[in-house]
Amino acid sequence: MKSLSFDIPGRICLFGDKIDLIGKPVIAATISKFLHFDMATRDDGLIHFFSNDYPDEEESFPVSDKESIFDCQQDRHLKYWHACLKSLEEIIDGGQITGFDVSVGTIGLPIGAGLSTSAAVSVGFLSGLNQLFDLQLTRDQIAEHAYEAEHDILGIMCGRMDQYSIAHGGVTFISTGDVPRVDILNVNCIPLVVGDSCEPREAKKVLNRVKKELEAENPVYINAFNVVHDVVIEGKHHLENGCDLHRLGELMSMQQEQENIIGAATDKLNYLCYVAIENGAFGAKQMGAGGGGCMLAVCPDEPTQEKVAEALNAAGGKAEPVNVFFYPENE
Repeated sequence: MKSLSFDIPGRICLFGDKIDLIGKPVIAATISKFLHFDMATRDDGLIHFFSNDYPDEEESFPVSDKESIFDCQQDRHLKYWHACLKSLEEIIDGGQITGFDVSVGTIGLPIGAGLSTSAAVSVGFLSGLNQLFDLQLTRDQIAEHAYEAEHDILGIMCGRMDQYSIAHGGVTFISTGDVPRVDILNVNCIPLVVGDSCEPREAKKVLNRVKKELEAENPVYINAFNVVHDVVIEGKHHLENGCDLHRLGELMSMQQEQENIIGAATDKLNYLCYVAIENGAFGAKQMGAGGGGCMLAVCPDEPTQEKVAEALNAAGGKAEPVNVFFYPENE
């Protein structure tokens, strides 16, 4: 028997939310908010799924029962694990994966708030299988399997940012086209605050509309995405050359202007960004698809982080300072 216990971080998008839908580069970072995984091999040929957050969805089935393994029903949260196994079908057919237990639970990482718990669930699951069964998958291969599970198998409208960011950790510049590339940026610390708007999130609705307008070559949307792309490129320059926090904040606010132009912002997200800046943040923007979820602010220092978080909480959000998370070098 072999067992594992490990944490997988959520991610924030510093710059470039949604432009990975058309293969444009983004800058993301993993943060010190986690999902916790416990995994172990078992010798009875069974696969057992359990989520502490959704205990009613507990499942067990034989590893030989491919119909159950690859059953990616859309109305359950653990569908991501079924889709990940489907992405590993050739490996499973080769007998490299046998019975195992897997359980997951959140450690401060809010579900469905734009911090990519779905990708964390997928990347964490695949990383655990990789270690349990010595599959010798690289970080890029784990990320690509996770992307295939979400995008191709489940039909979720997503780019490659989430999977590649979480697989690599730290601050990453990710070229998200058909041949993805990840550049790790040498950034040690950015004083950040993440605030959850605590409002119903309409990410799918926003993404469907944005994709439709891009396919119709709506010039307003195309121009907004071009501006965000320019923000990403300039943001990379400042992160690599002294980390000019003031300019990074201005770039965040520039991206938020584009989110409003394409109708991805909500009144509350805009208000929380305003509150953050009024209380000392250099700039702020929403994260993810939009239509609710979380926002992000960059601050000059730790005391300002605390002040901004307190102000956002008083304004009806749920906020706290966050740190960039790096995987240990030997992982």
